[in-house]
Amino acid sequence: MKSPTVLIINGTDNQYDYASKGKLNTLLSNTTAEYLQDKGFEVLRTTVIDGYEATTEDEKWDKADFIIFQFPIYWFSAPAVLKRYFEDVYNGKQYYRRGTEYGRGGLLTDKAYLVSTTWNAPTEVFNKRDTFFNGQSVDEVLSAFHYTHEFIGLKKLPSISFHDVVKNPDADAYVQKLKEHLEKVFKL
Repeated sequence: MKSPTVLIINGTDNQYDYASKGKLNTLLSNTTAEYLQDKGFEVLRTTVIDGYEATTEDEKWDKADFIIFQFPIYWFSAPAVLKRYFEDVYNGKQYYRRGTEYGRGGLLTDKAYLVSTTWNAPTEVFNKRDTFFNGQSVDEVLSAFHYTHEFIGLKKLPSISFHDVVKNPDADAYVQKLKEHLEKVFKL
């Protein structure tokens, strides 16, 4: 039986002058790769800021059973480098075709994706009325990201997010939380 294949896309950017310069998202991306590889997954990787070729990405996507996006939140969304990746890569004919109704032509229905994000926003501003996000969850705030991936046919797996990462970072706790999440999601 073939080992499951995961494509990990590190969407970190060095746009802002934070002390970490992408180190946390790279740590989490590396943790995911090592953890899943140890559990028997074949791991493919792309770090968007390092550059990529769309045809090579097409090959990775074709081979992957699961796609994991690891990225920081900039202005309530994915970094520009990750959005550019979508523009460059998702234009291939293997991602979608014209459907019978808008948004129903995605061709990647045999694949699933997981989102892992880092936020400066604290946990308590989500899922609670009368806070900045007015009761919305992380996934609701990232609805455009999720619609993009539903459009190409991917099935959504439970997301994970890490909060207050600039003011109160705790990399060791994040790594542990990530491993526990991966174990639960992939039933390892």
